[in-house]
Amino acid sequence: MLNFKNLERDCADSGFLLTNEAKNLVKELKKSDKSKIVNTITKAIGVLSADGPFAYIIWLEYKGSLKSKAEDLEEGVAKIIYQKSFELLKKEEFIKNSNNYKELREIFTGKNENPGICHDIYQMFLVKGILEKMLTYALYSARALEVKETEEKEE
Repeated sequence: MLNFKNLERDCADSGFLLTNEAKNLVKELKKSDKSKIVNTITKAIGVLSADGPFAYIIWLEYKGSLKSKAEDLEEGVAKIIYQKSFELLKKEEFIKNSNNYKELREIFTGKNENPGICHDIYQMFLVKGILEKMLTYALYSARALEVKETEEKEE
């Protein structure tokens, strides 16, 4: 059964954790790093909103979310988004039989005899809304990040 009483808070908590983990990918957050974090989250929201959960998962995989080690900040943020999406859906009991976030595509589409969490259109739209809410909190949290820009003095 879904934990509707705490759904909004769970989305917010996941979004804030997502942003904090993304911020921790760099030693000192610069303005350009903040822009990359914000842009990656914004693109994820755009793909999810415009094209749906399946395209969202594929886009995150394309961005490098399944790589063992991220090569750049955008890949790292995509990986965190993928993981937080899995964790939130697990917490809200959409995912019951898996502890491996790398199986998210199969969990969405179904594997073996399991129909997948998006087998029902109403449930798919609920999942989409939950993920959008998480990403929205992450986006606003990322926009509020303070950057430490070192000023170079010209002599």
